[in-house]
Amino acid sequence: MKPKHKGLLEMFFATFIWGSIPLFSIWCALPSVVFVFFRVLFAFPCMLFYSIRRFGFKELLKVKPIWPLILSGIVLSLNWIFFFWAINITDIATAVVLYYFGPVFTIILAVIFLKEPLNKTLIFAIIIAFMGAFLTFVPSIKPGGSVFGVFIALVSGLLYGLLGFISKIATSSHSSVKITIYQIFISIFFTFPFVFFFKFSLNLYVILLLIVTGIVHTALALFLWYDSLNYIKVSTSAVFSYLDPFFAIALGFIFLGQKPTIMQIAGIILISISGIMVSLKESAQKSY
Repeated sequence: MKPKHKGLLEMFFATFIWGSIPLFSIWCALPSVVFVFFRVLFAFPCMLFYSIRRFGFKELLKVKPIWPLILSGIVLSLNWIFFFWAINITDIATAVVLYYFGPVFTIILAVIFLKEPLNKTLIFAIIIAFMGAFLTFVPSIKPGGSVFGVFIALVSGLLYGLLGFISKIATSSHSSVKITIYQIFISIFFTFPFVFFFKFSLNLYVILLLIVTGIVHTALALFLWYDSLNYIKVSTSAVFSYLDPFFAIALGFIFLGQKPTIMQIAGIILISISGIMVSLKESAQKSY
């Protein structure tokens, strides 16, 4: 297999795996913070092994400046907690569409705090993304719509954007893999106390689902993603990353019978176009 084809195949499977995680969240039927705790708990040993093999233990201990790692770990936890909360109280299509509104929020934060230039492409991308979010919001204000679910999904998207902003700061001092392992490590300690405040039950079926979520949906998917970047361009990965919400919506329809509305489909298309435009723009700037 050619290296490029291997990279594309790895990227495809990574996005497919991530697209299926909403199903596992629903099947586990756990409070979102509990689900996130077990996800990071089972993912951490695999990610630690991978990180040590790739960089060595001494390199992994170089954490200065540490504040972006700690802050991004906390925001990652909140981001996932709100996302899976949204998955449990509204349909998958609404949750993932508004979740992928996050990169637009990253742009806004970068322009305000990092003084990054706001060009015509980014302005157009922001407008398109807001149109997509609006189309997703409209069905919820009708009878039977879940306004609260939309709100929680939107918060998850804003936290996703904040995570991207903090991670952008962290990458100036740390590699993406190191940032990820510390985010997962910090998430374990951040979510652990909340486990005692929620009522839930575990059986063999749920435990197996949680193990798969940690090892496959987190550790394996991240490995496939990072390894694929050795063979394909970052701009290509940016386009592939937006297969994730399409897989999530398709699997929600197949396994749960959640049929997306025309407005939701239009919303995810607009937000995906916006995200791809932003990613390609950033990739072009980094290539100079």
